[in-house]
Amino acid sequence: MDAPTSFFFGLEKKNGQRRVIHSLLSGTGQEITEPSQIRRRAVSFYSTLYTSEYEEGETLSEGFCNGLPQVSEEANSQPGVTIQELQTALQGMQGRRAPGIDGLSVEFYRAYWDVLSNDLLDVFNESLASGSMPVSCRRAVITLLPKKGNLQDIKNWRPVSLLCVDYKLLSKALATRLGRAVEQVIHRDQTYCVPGRSMVDNVHLIRDVLEVSSSLDINTGLISLDQEKAFDRVEHSFLWKVMEKFGFSAGFIAKIKVLYNNIESVLKFNGGLCAPFRVCRGVRQGCALSGMLYALSLEPLLN
Repeated sequence: MDAPTSFFFGLEKKNGQRRVIHSLLSGTGQEITEPSQIRRRAVSFYSTLYTSEYEEGETLSEGFCNGLPQVSEEANSQPGVTIQELQTALQGMQGRRAPGIDGLSVEFYRAYWDVLSNDLLDVFNESLASGSMPVSCRRAVITLLPKKGNLQDIKNWRPVSLLCVDYKLLSKALATRLGRAVEQVIHRDQTYCVPGRSMVDNVHLIRDVLEVSSSLDINTGLISLDQEKAFDRVEHSFLWKVMEKFGFSAGFIAKIKVLYNNIESVLKFNGGLCAPFRVCRGVRQGCALSGMLYALSLEPLLN
């Protein structure tokens, strides 16, 4: 282990300074430098981003989601979570990570698992039965990480949700179940977040297509599409409808819905926390389920 020398403290200080936002562009392109206005701009952007724009279109949805493959009955016939599932999820979680808003770390749960496990299971089963989780599980802290491009544009900061470990335990347990189902219904060319598949396979596929096309003297083109704020624009109502069309049972969908019922986010901005705001769409980057849920929501389009 590296000693806490001035060198490593300097690295951490430098990383922290990179995450400080000194100025932003307003919605009209004007530069904002006053701290309170910068904060309002950031909160306004993300509260708007997570506001649903979904419009019900039954005819369109029926045509768009028609003919999707179906999950097996085994994937649907699953009762509430068990102690063993939660313990397996805890063992698979990485330690030394930033905790959620309650401040309780993975190491805390591992140290006191024998004391906490039964009570935690009761809380989860009650939450799944009632359709709502405790406030600490429903409220995430959004921290912003710089991406490429002009960092005065708030769009070039990536939001990552810091979730409480108890929430992550439940989501990871459900993700293990969901993982066994998505590989049945997601096309083999989609490798993102599908267990047993690797994105490297897509690289080999592209290479093989180009080599075969060249050898057969066939003109071939590649198109690359970038969906802006992809995770953040997943509409919950559409996601539940897609899962239903894939053949997931109402009971299984209800378990996933619990994690998104009346959820809120608190923006961590320049070292302070802003007021919470409602999150009505999007899957949370930092949740074990998010990648698979996004893949499911995208599959009808790819189909």
